[in-house]
Amino acid sequence: MLQLSTLKRRLVTFLEEFKRARQSWNDLNDEGLTLANTLVNTKLQERLTENPSDCSSKPNDFIRLNDDHNILDDKVVTLKESLQQIIERMAKQLTKMKMQILQMEFLLEEACESMGEEFVYNNPLYLSCSLETFVEFSVIIFNMFTQEMDLKQKIILSLELELEKQQFMVILSTWLNQPYIDFDKIMELENICEVEIENKEEI
Repeated sequence: MLQLSTLKRRLVTFLEEFKRARQSWNDLNDEGLTLANTLVNTKLQERLTENPSDCSSKPNDFIRLNDDHNILDDKVVTLKESLQQIIERMAKQLTKMKMQILQMEFLLEEACESMGEEFVYNNPLYLSCSLETFVEFSVIIFNMFTQEMDLKQKIILSLELELEKQQFMVILSTWLNQPYIDFDKIMELENICEVEIENKEEI
């Protein structure tokens, strides 16, 4: 039978791991933005070398432009690979979040069997919030990151296109702002955890 102390301890662990994955995601998002910005700037520079008509027609100038284009093209390939690696690492963090959500949902079921639905859904686990409240908040937040990952994949595809500078700037802004993630909602969960949980551990 599930003990209350065990329930609380396991929930704290899951919430800590869930927060750690979110923090790693945000670090990777910053790293990815830097790479994406560099990729856009490199693609725009490369575009200039593809149109030498505005430059002088001296043979040496054409040779220099060709060399510059090759260098930039190699850089674009490297940046794309690095950005794809960032996406893969973000996907791993999303998987870690999903594992914590599954663990919380299983814990919810266990608690229902051991302590009853009244306790799980209506009784405060710590001060005022039920176990179901912690799980529900976490599921909502996980779904935000799931949607954001789908958007990130679309952004990666958009960066393959030949777009105008302003269009690229909009894409970079979208990457930065992560529109599907409600940071106020995340802060609400973290504030609840800070107030509610007895040992005041960071989560």
